[in-house]
Amino acid sequence: MTKRMSLQRPAPRTRLRRVKQRKTFTLSPESVALLEGLTASRSDSRGRESVSAVLDDLLLAIGKDKARREAEEKIGKYYDERSEEERQEEVEWGNFATGEFLAIELNRSRE
Repeated sequence: MTKRMSLQRPAPRTRLRRVKQRKTFTLSPESVALLEGLTASRSDSRGRESVSAVLDDLLLAIGKDKARREAEEKIGKYYDERSEEERQEEVEWGNFATGEFLAIELNRSRE
C-alpha cells in the first residue's frame, strides 16, 4: 500500500474591492508637490503607493473627520439644550452613583 500526498493549492482569495471611478483634476503646483511628497513618504513591501491611493486616503480621512465632528456637535447640542430639571436629575444620579461606589469600596476594604 502506498501513500500519496497531493499538493493542492488553496483556492485564491477573492478580495472585495471598492469600485473606483476615474476622475481627472487640475491642481495647483503646491497641491501636486504635497501629493507627491506624501506619496514618496508612503511605501510598503511592494514599493511606493500611487498618488491616487494617497489622495483617496486623504479624502476618506477628511470624510471620517467630518463625520466625527458632526457627531460631537450633535452630542454637545444635546447637552447644551437640556432643561435645568434634566441637568439637576443627572447631578442627583451622579451623586447617588458616587455614593454607591464609595460604599462598595468600603465593603471591599473591610473584607
